[in-house]
Amino acid sequence: MKLLLKRFWAVYFLLLFILFFLLFYPVFYWFLVIRKKPSAWKKAHKLRRLWGKIIMFLAGLNPKNTFETTIDKSKTYIIVANHFSYLDILSLNVQLPLHFRFIAKAELLKIPLFNIFFKTIDIATDRYTKKGARDTIKQASESIAKGISVAIFPEGKMSRTIPKMMPYKLGAFKLAIAHQIPILPVSILDNHHRLFYDGWSKGGSPGKMRNYIHKPIKTQGMQMSDAKELSSKVYHIIESKLKQLP
Repeated sequence: MKLLLKRFWAVYFLLLFILFFLLFYPVFYWFLVIRKKPSAWKKAHKLRRLWGKIIMFLAGLNPKNTFETTIDKSKTYIIVANHFSYLDILSLNVQLPLHFRFIAKAELLKIPLFNIFFKTIDIATDRYTKKGARDTIKQASESIAKGISVAIFPEGKMSRTIPKMMPYKLGAFKLAIAHQIPILPVSILDNHHRLFYDGWSKGGSPGKMRNYIHKPIKTQGMQMSDAKELSSKVYHIIESKLKQLP
């Protein structure tokens, strides 16, 4: 009975996700495809946050942020977080009060209608080719130059060894060092309880969605040779919070 209820909730959440996306889609299309201006894209990002807030509320999801320190919203960051759930993109988008672009796998370009984001305000990366990596770095660098933050899951895909993360790839850290901008680590604490990586078979549940936003890590003065050490430092910062989970 419990599994049946969890599956019902997962289907209910999916239906909410699709229904409100379709309702918002004409406005997304106006901002992202017709207008094509940076100011319009920023409005689309805010609209996407509103869409996320609505479905989270109706699905019984309770977002909560804890900030280790006050975040300067005028600064540009490389945002990195653990990745255990399909809810992680939604969670960061709704809960982080920053304007940023996601870097995510190119497979998302294959999802009809939803791919509008990864053709415009987000960055779809081909993880398996050198050209894909170069194109991703180019797009991310252009965004950073305009003062737009970038969000990356440095594990590269969802971990299946919760709460243990997979090893980090170095791209996010090299990007931060190249532009001498801070890393903003985020520990996502509850999303794997709300909807697991194979949640469509095991179902999901309403409840809290806590994000712990750590103190930004400065990269001024760092060289590319410091990327591995920086990666390790961020890994252990996020891991320290995940280890507190029951």
